[in-house]
Amino acid sequence: MEEFSLADLIRINQLVRGRIDYDGFRAWYAALQTDRRRALMYQLCEFAHQAGVTADTWDEALAAGGLAASDPVAQAVLSAGRSEHPVFRLYEFVVAVPENDLPTAFKVFVFLFGIAEGRVYRGESKEHCNHWWHRDLLDKRVVRDLLGDPRFYMTAMRDDDRVKGRAEQSVAPDRRRSSSSWVRRLFSGGER
Repeated sequence: MEEFSLADLIRINQLVRGRIDYDGFRAWYAALQTDRRRALMYQLCEFAHQAGVTADTWDEALAAGGLAASDPVAQAVLSAGRSEHPVFRLYEFVVAVPENDLPTAFKVFVFLFGIAEGRVYRGESKEHCNHWWHRDLLDKRVVRDLLGDPRFYMTAMRDDDRVKGRAEQSVAPDRRRSSSSWVRRLFSGGER
């Protein structure tokens, strides 16, 4: 499957920040070719499982999406998702699902990701979060900072204060920066 750009990954996370913007996802999906639609579905599936999918997540996702658990497409997605190796089985499903069933499968994955990621995001704090995708992606300054930083993957919520022009209010020192500078010195021959 095709890779997504950082801007696309930001967009995916923006569309579930605070609420699930299904209309935003649907408009994006409609503008894509079939292969990209499948890639977007799988990306949502993968992100949902990274966030943590449980039986409750599946039930809540179906309810939030207005999908009946008895829907044949929803049943196929659920069956693959509840297997021993769900991400692999869901990848096989995404590749093989008939084109006329794609919209329903897509809706399942949108809500599955939205519910799983929402749970994780609500439990995060800037003192303990180390995920770039949990930054304030609804703030254009933060998005610009991410897009302009080749090491965006090393940033986290705590970096938003700097970007927004506020003084850092973190109670813990920024260990990521101090340890990475120590590693740079070590590999440049400075410190042993």
